[in-house]
Amino acid sequence: MRLVQTFWRICGIFTIDLTYNKFQYVFSVLLMATCVYNYITASETLCKLDHSWCEIFSKPMTGMYTRVLAFTTFLSRIAIVVQSKHHLFKYKATIKAFEIYSPTSTTGFREYKLFSFVIVFLCLVTILPINISRLYHLYYYETHNDNSLLVYYLFIYIQNLSMCCIETQFVSQCFIIYIKFREINGDMKKLKDENFNYDKYPFIMGFSAVAYKDYKTSLQCVRYDKDFYKPPFVSHPMANTVEIFRIKHWLTRQAVDILNNLFGFHMGLSVFLLWVMALFDIYYEIFRNAPSKILVYCWLLQYCLRMFMIILIPHYTTKQAMKSKSLIADTNNRMLDNSTKDEAIAAGLTYLVILIRFHS
Repeated sequence: MRLVQTFWRICGIFTIDLTYNKFQYVFSVLLMATCVYNYITASETLCKLDHSWCEIFSKPMTGMYTRVLAFTTFLSRIAIVVQSKHHLFKYKATIKAFEIYSPTSTTGFREYKLFSFVIVFLCLVTILPINISRLYHLYYYETHNDNSLLVYYLFIYIQNLSMCCIETQFVSQCFIIYIKFREINGDMKKLKDENFNYDKYPFIMGFSAVAYKDYKTSLQCVRYDKDFYKPPFVSHPMANTVEIFRIKHWLTRQAVDILNNLFGFHMGLSVFLLWVMALFDIYYEIFRNAPSKILVYCWLLQYCLRMFMIILIPHYTTKQAMKSKSLIADTNNRMLDNSTKDEAIAAGLTYLVILIRFHS
């Protein structure tokens, strides 16, 4: 995890333990300065590198690729500096509240660390070697002792890397949410299976003392120590279990909303930027003489990887969240007995009474 920690500490919003990264203020100021520099000098610098660009396009159109990258990176950093601290504290508090009710399993935490390492490693592997080789080729074969070209492209690659860093942080937190929804759904499925077995084999899982003892010591059943509603049947505190599920699911949904507020604007800019860069690179490969076809193909691979990462991980997280709906409906319609439904109704009435007193 040293790789992830170093990468996020340099250009991320937070560190690997969700601690707010104060260094990002310094990095953001320097990054925005590079954006302003590239935005202003884009046309002039590219005309130095290739005069044919200035002959084909107008001067403002010559640096469109660089200007789009600089503008989106600048806007993204402003949004991060303004919003990140407040939303990050809320998100961290929400995750801590969830951990009180259901700490993340060792397996889930191990999966999170492995996933974070893989996405950071893939992003760095598809960005750093290609860009370093491009800078090497530029320095020895194309600059003609003009270091401004080298500085210009170095700033481009730093801006691109900073956008990728925020993307990895967003995707890693989406994966944390995915794990929490998956664990909730796993507990709900166990609850459904236990009620199904009780309805199907009541002579095995009855209310006898032996059965209750087996129920309490079973490793397969879902057990919670908090007692919200003092249910009449101690052996099946279903309302307590349902209440715990409701709280955990609500906290996870809150975390999703905070992530949307924290990263939504940046992810929209990232998707737009990746499409624009891919289109420009495809045009450059088809109509112009690229310095190396391998470089262009590797850049396109990078854009595709980041695009899939941004789209697929939230998609599977959403599917895991929607799975809870079907599990709840299935458990409620087919498995729960009348006493459990009465407990749930009583719990709802209790909430209504508390709300009425509070507002009055």
